[in-house]
Amino acid sequence: MTKNPILIVLFLCSFSFNFAQTLGIGLKGGVNYNNIGDFYSLDDKEYYSAENEIGTQFGIFFSVNFEKFFIRPEVNYVSFKNSYPFPTKSAKWTAQQIDVPLLFGYKIYKPVYIFAGPVFSFISDMNLEGWQVTPYSDGFTYKTSSTSISVGILLDFGIVGVDFRYQYGLTTVESQRLDMIKTYNGYGVNLGDLTEYNPSQLMIGIQIKPFTLGGDKREKGSGSGWRNHKNL
Repeated sequence: MTKNPILIVLFLCSFSFNFAQTLGIGLKGGVNYNNIGDFYSLDDKEYYSAENEIGTQFGIFFSVNFEKFFIRPEVNYVSFKNSYPFPTKSAKWTAQQIDVPLLFGYKIYKPVYIFAGPVFSFISDMNLEGWQVTPYSDGFTYKTSSTSISVGILLDFGIVGVDFRYQYGLTTVESQRLDMIKTYNGYGVNLGDLTEYNPSQLMIGIQIKPFTLGGDKREKGSGSGWRNHKNL
């Protein structure tokens, strides 16, 4: 199952290669704000909403460009940070994952592009501070893969670009009961529910695209190119 998204990306890139005007490869990095579910405390009947903290991302992308459109697969390492402001002290929530977006874009007016596409995520680690395994709770668990949809705007200035995107999780994270440490050095809450949610992120990224093939260089190829042998 986890190999299918990567195979789809490779197939689309290889299929589109002969029709592309330019091909580019580059690096990208940026920051993100991640939204997760509330924690409902069964002790004081209060909801504690997670506070957003700045996460990071970096990766590589491959751009297949046409006259008005582009196909852009990426591979990104993403880290998220949040915290729950419990009565005694905050409990940090963290996650690390590999994202594989497959984006389809359209040029509005250079340098402005819009894009959208699916994102396949492979979660390597996720944790919430302070939980414990007790007869009332099995502890913190998470799915190792998920799917999202991403939409955004890209400002492409050639070698350098900036993109703003919103990513919404199509895979729902189910509610789970947690038993938090409330004794010495605890968090001030005990038994509670991490409520069901669909994760979402706001992301800002900067890209550098030092390698581009095609365009004017492609059209100025030698006379032996197949495009010049129309009578063969």
